[in-house]
Amino acid sequence: MGPANSLPAPARNGDAMKRLIRSIATLFAIVAALCIVAMMGMTVADVATRALTGRSVPGAQEISEQLVVALVFLGMAFAYHRHEHVAVTICTRALPVRPRASVRLLGRAILLALVGWMIWATGQGAWHAYVRGEIRFGLLQVPVWPARAAIPIGLAAFALSILSDMADRIRDLIAGRDDSAEPNEGYF
Repeated sequence: MGPANSLPAPARNGDAMKRLIRSIATLFAIVAALCIVAMMGMTVADVATRALTGRSVPGAQEISEQLVVALVFLGMAFAYHRHEHVAVTICTRALPVRPRASVRLLGRAILLALVGWMIWATGQGAWHAYVRGEIRFGLLQVPVWPARAAIPIGLAAFALSILSDMADRIRDLIAGRDDSAEPNEGYF
């Protein structure tokens, strides 16, 4: 019987959930990285085509705009897990352990509420863009809904990451442990 089997069931289930959320965040980060690669390829093709023919690749600008949206929102959960987001700890750093953990937990709860509202609002926008067949006019008519759908999908992964982190912070608060992981220390 290994150490994983000796843990109580809730801890094993929580670890499985964290691994699932981490896998989703990693998958979305890979998709975001592929968006960057696609943008680089289109930029090189556009520059080469313009140098040789004097014309741009039709739709390169429109598609690049869509890819930027996808890469930003699909990468949020991964950045959150790795503590590569902007964090201001100047006020909380001076607090004792329990008050610091409480304030940080409250901050995460407010963030989760805001992200939840953003998921709802952007999800509606994506749905309406899909139903109306909204397109981006330019040299190429590009549908808008895929980029708009990437926003609530990325935000949902971000919300799952926040929830996972909040569960850890609640356990730390109850146990009286210090939750002061500095940015870039990460949880992976």
